[in-house]
Amino acid sequence: MVSRSIVELKSDINTICSLQSLNNTMAKEGYQKVANKKDLPEGGLFKVEPQDRHIVLSMVNGKVYAMDAVCSHEGGPLEEGSLDGYNLTCPWHYAIFDVRNAKVSDQTVWATDLDSYQVEVDEESGDIYVNLEAGEKGKDKISTQPSAKEEVPETTQQLQEQRRRQDDSGKPSHFNLRLLEKQKVDGTDIMSFKFAKLDEEGQQQQQGQNGKKQLEYSAGQFAFFDIGGVYNDPEGPIRHFTITSSPTEDFIMISTRIRDTPYKKRLSSLEENTTMVKVRGPEGKFTLHEDHSKPAVFLSGGIGVTPFRSMIKYAIVKQLPIKIIMFDSNRNENNILYKKEFDEFAGINKNLKIVYTITEEKEGKSGEEQPAQTPSLSSSNSGTAAWNGERGRIDRAMLARYLSDNDLKDSIFYICGPPVMIKAMQNLIENELQIPKERIKIEEFTGY
Repeated sequence: MVSRSIVELKSDINTICSLQSLNNTMAKEGYQKVANKKDLPEGGLFKVEPQDRHIVLSMVNGKVYAMDAVCSHEGGPLEEGSLDGYNLTCPWHYAIFDVRNAKVSDQTVWATDLDSYQVEVDEESGDIYVNLEAGEKGKDKISTQPSAKEEVPETTQQLQEQRRRQDDSGKPSHFNLRLLEKQKVDGTDIMSFKFAKLDEEGQQQQQGQNGKKQLEYSAGQFAFFDIGGVYNDPEGPIRHFTITSSPTEDFIMISTRIRDTPYKKRLSSLEENTTMVKVRGPEGKFTLHEDHSKPAVFLSGGIGVTPFRSMIKYAIVKQLPIKIIMFDSNRNENNILYKKEFDEFAGINKNLKIVYTITEEKEGKSGEEQPAQTPSLSSSNSGTAAWNGERGRIDRAMLARYLSDNDLKDSIFYICGPPVMIKAMQNLIENELQIPKERIKIEEFTGY
């Protein structure tokens, strides 16, 4: 009995030594344990973050692959995408990547190749190791795992149709919405588009059933708009826009700057009442916090005001007991989007305060600004009257004029605008005002 126990003990020691030797070998060769095969089902996706590097694992025919998890187009989360064979499709703009080498498909040229990584799997323990030093764009990686059969990539249209069919309760829904109205904002390159809230195709499919399918969302969320007929756009055939209407309204509204791109030109030319647009959503977590005892401070730059219009309208209609202070920065008075509405909202709700500031043509001698004045709450947006609001970019001094110590201590800060504005506001809020990151929400507008 004793002799047998010693033999078993020696066997266990040998096993432990072998595993330790394997771990040491992997470490020396740049490999790092990131997951176990039990975390990754066949045909599944699983995100890991070794050394703060975002990597998505996939398993196809029993073989594990590793590549960057952030889409090279606009940063879509690839772990939330769809995997069909070796084709991983980004959930945002449908860029397609081959998980074997992270190469982008020739059919989705708006994205670029990502990094792929060598993978080793301990077949006994199931532990998955990734070589973080082996990431290299566009090259096949050598692996000791079992080989897998080749598959022919599907076309972009087929993959998009497959994505649309994956409409279950756990994923965003797809809708066919009719364009009701489009309106250009005078003096700017901004246009707003209103769509029906009810899904036209859904109405036909659900005749005789209770209720009709419509796009339900939370204030501040966004959706993807496939308007069709977009070709050779370097940013792809689909765009995502913040839903600027409130969930309490009976339409879906978006606002955007019209640029000289195939997508934007096509969007601006759509015909009212006859055009159907494919919409997928909603998505996003840039929404109002639920603890209404904490004030909300909105920091907006240009068209980045769109989610705030949705949140403010919703808070007003629902009579939420939340204090909202918005700082809205624009080039000039004509570019202040929704100003008439915001002024009306502020006039009927004492919990809402809007601070407008313009950055163009600062007044004063030698580049000095005029003394700060209380922002105008006039509904006029003609720009003909003298501007009596704030001037200059949002800074610490401006915030101090309108935010109390309690506001700074308790508020949740929301930042939305172009990348340069986002970076400046992050530095202001995090570094100068020492606001903890858990009280900061950010939404970036990368392309307008």
